Amino acid sequence: MTIYDQRRTIEWPDQKKLCVTFNIALEAFNREGSFKKDSRIEVNLHSISHANYGGNTGIWRLMEIMRRYNVRSTILLNGLAAQRWPNAVKALHEEGHEIAGHGMSNEIHMTALTPTQQREEVRKVADLIESVSGERPTGWMGPGGGMHTLETLGIIASEGYIWSGDQCDDDPPYVVSSEGGPIVIIPKLWFYNDKNVWNMGATSMRTAFEQFKEGFDFALQEALRGRPGRIDATVHAEYSGRQYLAPAYEKMISYVCSFKDDVWIATCEEMARHTLNVKMPEKYTPIG
Repeated sequence: MTIYDQRRTIEWPDQKKLCVTFNIALEAFNREGSFKKDSRIEVNLHSISHANYGGNTGIWRLMEIMRRYNVRSTILLNGLAAQRWPNAVKALHEEGHEIAGHGMSNEIHMTALTPTQQREEVRKVADLIESVSGERPTGWMGPGGGMHTLETLGIIASEGYIWSGDQCDDDPPYVVSSEGGPIVIIPKLWFYNDKNVWNMGATSMRTAFEQFKEGFDFALQEALRGRPGRIDATVHAEYSGRQYLAPAYEKMISYVCSFKDDVWIATCEEMARHTLNVKMPEKYTPIG
């Protein structure tokens, strides 16, 4: 490393070059989902029904894809979804997928809550996930793209979470101190998010895959030159669980699996526990 390149890095298990995480958001709503929004409607049944596809059908299709490739993902689950589709949550847990907290409903952002209300929200989500899966979550990625306040990190750490995915300020994970104790930050990388390509079914599956592939190829080549890297892909059960985007997700997984000698496919919890066990070049506290 020269004085011109002082970015932090990390060593992955078995000298792997690239860590890949596949995240799936399973979300439910009470008033209005993320599609067909209309502020004039008090309860937008059409929007909610679109989101419900994720728990009724989409998550099962995505689960089948992951099973075919023996890949485990991190499920970003809100509390309402845990209540609405407990059988899906149980099946996900039984197949080894990580269940992470994602708020009670994506209609409620942490930035709209007081610290006391945030703690109640975080604890309620953990209690619901445990009641359905039998295991408390160790990770938190807040709704609304990870909207959080200065207090959020300390709250989730004190409630037993070991990683947060709300920050976007680096590539490798890192450990910080918070008022609730040490916690691993797994920064969002936004390599692929299906909400950015979904176009009411009009986006080509080939276009979605190519977007991911170009990012993966770049990250892998950078890693092969000496800097172990990361890439993430986040999909939503209500979008990529549909037949016109699910093949793109399967193609992404298949492509990554073809580089098994160089790639570590991990859940966010696995990455967090690895980060806690390796000597990091430095630790610092992010703003928020």
